[in-house]
Amino acid sequence: MALAVREAAAGDEALILALNAASTPAVSEMSADLYRDIADWAYRVLIAEAGGEPAGFLILIRPGSAYPSDNYGWFEEQFANHLYIDRIAVAASAKGLGVGRALYEEALRLAADLGEQRLTAEVNEEPPNPDSMAFHARLGFRHLLSRPSRSGKVVAMLERPL
Repeated sequence: MALAVREAAAGDEALILALNAASTPAVSEMSADLYRDIADWAYRVLIAEAGGEPAGFLILIRPGSAYPSDNYGWFEEQFANHLYIDRIAVAASAKGLGVGRALYEEALRLAADLGEQRLTAEVNEEPPNPDSMAFHARLGFRHLLSRPSRSGKVVAMLERPL
């Protein structure tokens, strides 16, 4: 099945919110207002399409953003040059088709084009998200440390050097 990655458009908001809701608690809850705020802070919001149908999204934040996430803030304290993956969600019907990999490959390309030195992301350890941890490991992410976040979750802080 053909995969393509494109910029999100205004008409994608309902899809993004539905995919996010279906992926909770692996990703944090997100209202329409919060999504609009995050999209304003974001460098890019990407949509993956499988066979011409939207199948996933990814939100990227550059260094220096006003984004108030404590996890993003931790990476900001550690690294001057990173591209932060705020969240990713893939439709249940598209799992195993390479949608997540296509989104991350585009994120890696964008990070390299920007001169960033790494991708950064966090994955829930409590509640556990072993599928996401295995996905990140396959893509070369390394575990930096585990920390409690303001959300009450314990997260693994990950980086993927370019």
